[in-house]
Amino acid sequence: MLLVAMPPASAALAAPAVPAQTSRTDVLGLISQSPVVEPDKDLVIRLRVTGAPSGATIRVDVHGRVPTRTDFEASLDGRNLRAPVGNPTIVPATPDPSGAVAVSVATRDPQSTLPADPSTPTIRIGEGVYPVTIALIDNKTTIQQLLTYMVRLPVGDEFGPLGVAVVLPLGAAPALKPDGSVALDSAGRDGIVSSASVLSAHSDVPLTVAATPETIDALDPATADSLRAAVAGRELTLTPFVELHPSEWVSSDLRGELGRQFDVGAQDLTAALGSPQPHYVADNRLTPDAAQFLHARGVTSMVVPDTALNGLDERVFNRTLTQPFVVQDSGGVEAVAADSALEAHVGSTGDPVVDANHLLADLSVLYFDDPPDTRAAAFVLPNDHAVDSRFLDALLGGLSPSINRILRPMTLTTLFANVPMVGSKGAPNGRDAPLTRELKPTPSDNLAVFARKLATAGGDLASYRTMMVGSNPRPDEFEQRLLVAGANGLSEQQREAYLDGATAAIHGETDKIQAPPRQTINFTARDGVVSLTIKLSTGYPTAIDLFLQGEKLEFPGHEDGHIALTLTDETTRVPINVRTRASGDSSLDITLQSPDGGLVIGRSRVTVRSTAFSGVGIVLSVGAGAFLALWWGRHIVQARRGRRRPRHAAT
Repeated sequence: MLLVAMPPASAALAAPAVPAQTSRTDVLGLISQSPVVEPDKDLVIRLRVTGAPSGATIRVDVHGRVPTRTDFEASLDGRNLRAPVGNPTIVPATPDPSGAVAVSVATRDPQSTLPADPSTPTIRIGEGVYPVTIALIDNKTTIQQLLTYMVRLPVGDEFGPLGVAVVLPLGAAPALKPDGSVALDSAGRDGIVSSASVLSAHSDVPLTVAATPETIDALDPATADSLRAAVAGRELTLTPFVELHPSEWVSSDLRGELGRQFDVGAQDLTAALGSPQPHYVADNRLTPDAAQFLHARGVTSMVVPDTALNGLDERVFNRTLTQPFVVQDSGGVEAVAADSALEAHVGSTGDPVVDANHLLADLSVLYFDDPPDTRAAAFVLPNDHAVDSRFLDALLGGLSPSINRILRPMTLTTLFANVPMVGSKGAPNGRDAPLTRELKPTPSDNLAVFARKLATAGGDLASYRTMMVGSNPRPDEFEQRLLVAGANGLSEQQREAYLDGATAAIHGETDKIQAPPRQTINFTARDGVVSLTIKLSTGYPTAIDLFLQGEKLEFPGHEDGHIALTLTDETTRVPINVRTRASGDSSLDITLQSPDGGLVIGRSRVTVRSTAFSGVGIVLSVGAGAFLALWWGRHIVQARRGRRRPRHAAT
């Protein structure tokens, strides 16, 4: 709020001097005022006055018109005000039964023939924007002062209104936590509740909503229903699942993951509020590569911060640009500049109603800059809970088509469909080749470390998805943690906590599948059956793959060693035909894995002990036995013959 002290005056009618800051900030406040004033009508102001001394008065001075936006910006701090027009309006600072002090300033058009009430101060003014100082005075001493503006409308409707595209972000800090719990912060929820209430009260004012899907998903059913009703008939933009900087993802080779952010965001918004339109609200880090990526995904138009664009030649563009243009190296994306000066009014004075008045006055100055041409201003309200509901109420009330003839609220779709692109040489209304503007992005953060960790966690999730049989929400729930890990404002440690939480949750599910116990099985023949027991406690059907390995074993019917299984019961017995290549012990190694092989669920080993002889072994054994029998037989015969020979005496 502009707080100024007025010098001791010799008379109550003395014009205010150059304002100076005072310590009082809690006495005078603006409840409401006429957003616009028709010719020969009154400016009506309602004030909140708290603790004013007895006998205090309210003094209202209307100062000379601000002809340009430069003059308007110079007037905002209370300096460089032109002399008052006519005499001030002074009333007692005594609240009425409603608790407000009402002040009416009577106006007449310079060409008006309507008589003025001689007992009421009346000022003669034409169309335009006029600063208004409102002072609380006690015995010639100014206690507190604030500055607003009166927007005096033209007599006729010779020219069309200035389009006004308001973009209202609705989002909050991530509600989904690394452990999977959901807790939307109270400030975020309260902001959405109050915004929904204001939007419902001004259903005749079109605007565009940039809603964060993750926040919308976290709303309780009653709040979600009220918001859905409030945005009905309005427009939604394309938004990723969480707030992020696309340029960082594109430069970090995370295009696929970024695409998933937009896919899930569009899917959730459609289910919760309605289908988003192909418009995107960019940040000041937008690069041509990111713009091309968005264009390839269907974005046809953008709102780009004017601070993210290279400047214009002031010799050609000597006024604020209020027409669309083409973004250079974007693949043909059409854009409008988000006016940072308009956005700066939000929260600038400490009085939300005064802030709204300043913004409406600024828009009106833009209208009077060049009323004959078809133009539109665009601005994005902040998304940090700074948008007070009183501000939004006063802003939308001042844009109501039933009240304001020079400002026409519209959606982004209406803007791009009805406001022609400005020419490269400044020609309005599309009479020249379109102006192309170059992006001037601020530096982006390096997401290389996050990208590597996200790829690992994403691989686990992809493998887990191959284990699902039928509809199962768990993979999507785990994916949301990966998506939230990419939100703006998170530290490396916080990002890692989300990724680790998702990975732990996935492995927690796979741990509910128990591999067969170790065991030894005896075969008395070459072929046998190994019965494996697998236990499941997930509570839902699960597909897995058994991978069998045994150096001295064969698996008839499953020669490649793979067996696809769908587990539906708590206990599943799997008989496996096994053929041994040799007698003795052979190891059968069993690996339980996801169908794509990316996740190892468990391992086990079965020892197959074979006591069977092969056909070749029997033949060899029989042959060996026969040979030995023959050899021993011949040996015995020869021994007996030797004993029968006569012995000769020695000579």
